[in-house]
Amino acid sequence: MKRFEIPQWLVILVLIMSAGVFVGCGEETEDLIETKPAEEVRVEEENVCSAVLETVNAWEENGRYFHQYSLRVQNDGPQDVSDWSAEILLPGDTKLEQAWNIETEISESILILRPVEYNRVIPAGEELKDVGWIMSCGGEEETQLLRWNGSEVRSQKPSSDPEDSAVTLNVDSVPIGALHVEEGRLVNVDGNPVQLRGISTHGLAWYPEYVNKDAFRTLRDEWNVNTIRLAMYTAETGGYCTDGNRENLLHLIDEGVRYTEELGMYVIIDWHILSDSNPNTYRKEAEEFFDIVSKAYEDKTHVIYEICNEPQNSPFREVIRPYAEDIIDVIRRHDSDALILVGTNTWAQDVDEVIGNELEDDNVMYTFHFYAGTHKEDLRNKLRKVLDAGVPVYISECSLTDASGNGAVDYDSAEEWRSLIEAYGLSWNAWSLCNKNETSALIQSSCAKTSAWEEEDLSETGRWFKRAFTGESK
Repeated sequence: MKRFEIPQWLVILVLIMSAGVFVGCGEETEDLIETKPAEEVRVEEENVCSAVLETVNAWEENGRYFHQYSLRVQNDGPQDVSDWSAEILLPGDTKLEQAWNIETEISESILILRPVEYNRVIPAGEELKDVGWIMSCGGEEETQLLRWNGSEVRSQKPSSDPEDSAVTLNVDSVPIGALHVEEGRLVNVDGNPVQLRGISTHGLAWYPEYVNKDAFRTLRDEWNVNTIRLAMYTAETGGYCTDGNRENLLHLIDEGVRYTEELGMYVIIDWHILSDSNPNTYRKEAEEFFDIVSKAYEDKTHVIYEICNEPQNSPFREVIRPYAEDIIDVIRRHDSDALILVGTNTWAQDVDEVIGNELEDDNVMYTFHFYAGTHKEDLRNKLRKVLDAGVPVYISECSLTDASGNGAVDYDSAEEWRSLIEAYGLSWNAWSLCNKNETSALIQSSCAKTSAWEEEDLSETGRWFKRAFTGESK
């Protein structure tokens, strides 16, 4: 995937006062409000909106140029605006790849955006946000905002000063299209290799406050993260199969799925077995759970299912594989092509047991976990052997500490693991998004923030993973 810079002048800004551009919000408005130099502008309509059409990401694949857009509209008038529409002028050879929180229609070279039920009304004084889409075209030309609610829009190019520009390019993310496995590698719809960089929550029942959109946005924009893993314990206190509140846990998962979709990220729904050891302990509950979630998210191409976190004393061929075949059948009733992650024995370390025992489903990867303070070269060699055998592996959980999730940070071993990951282009998730008083927690135990973390808010582990995901050196 080749990254290219977006010329700042391509971002269309329609801002009240600062850009001197006004668009009437009222449904009856037909004429463009007169545009004057910013210091001379006087608003003559009661219902006025300011809009920002922003390019938030761009990349090139197979000779096509992809742009991810966001539309935000502030209703500064005294009345609600309902049943709004926006018209976007498209360059030639343009394809709409994906859209979220809007209805779309393309008429000739115009993309028409209309609301869905929840954002049909923009209340007075409030903002329409979380509306976005991805386009691809044969050249680097971008779209431009043409009309809002039927009124033409003229726009002023933003300042050439980067600090004044609305462009945010912190994330080299992938579009949230369907992923599949090809020759042992994770690839996108065009067959190009994809590397997911993820953060795992801690137990949803214990740290639900970190399942919030601002947290995920911070990880996306500042950490270069494109995947969130929602770890739902099954057997511990608060577990789905013990004394946990199932309704609350499913609600947290639903929020995580929604937020990640709105932010253009992937999400892993993790059936987090641990103390239950054998995946068959709660097999019936697993069948019911994955029937619920795969039916609910059958059309969500950004959802990934992890069906057994860390089995123990469960040989792959005799125990895990039959369990996986059953759960995969349940998921495939609703979702024929979702990516599915299958756990491996001994806390996801014995991934070599998969060689020669692979499942027949062709969109499955096998999970591997490491904790750098405990797991060293012998386990790295095991992983190399598996990868060289063509087995598709996903590191769905890892950290820098010992295997307990605590203890000293082992930077040297961590860098060895990082080198192996980059050499093979493996996808990986860091454990864990919380402020628990243990060294694998990414947030300092003294920090109560649930988003927008400063450097001093992060643990040693958190700072290392942030540098690793953003490509900074040690």
